Amino acid sequence: MADTTTEYGTILGADSNFKGEMSFETAAKILGRFEGSINAKGRVNVADGSKCKAAVKAKEVSVEGHIEGNVDAGDRVELKPKGSIVGDISAARMTMADGASIDGHCRIGVNGHAGKSSANTEVKPAAQSQQQQQQQVAAAKK
Repeated sequence: MADTTTEYGTILGADSNFKGEMSFETAAKILGRFEGSINAKGRVNVADGSKCKAAVKAKEVSVEGHIEGNVDAGDRVELKPKGSIVGDISAARMTMADGASIDGHCRIGVNGHAGKSSANTEVKPAAQSQQQQQQQVAAAKK
């Protein structure tokens, strides 16, 4: 993913603070602070020094700054050396540079993209542990 500003149809400036919902068709670069939700058909670049407290859904997400919120990328997530995400990530592909950080769960690969999720076959940990406890109680009674 190249980072020249000429390829971005939307640029949120370094001195800006934006709260709300942002949606766009092409690519956007966040240089300042954003809070809310981002829904994009193109690419989102969270630049170095920027802070994004939002749920981000896009084709591609490149992180050089900080995202606090879940990230859903239809194609890929790219974490650069200073990039950090505090939240869950789902994507078909992901690259993570040395120095980047994630504090959350990752679902990467064929079933990584939310649109291809196998939610109806997913077993929740709490339900699974309750089922195991019931099996253990039944086995102890025998």
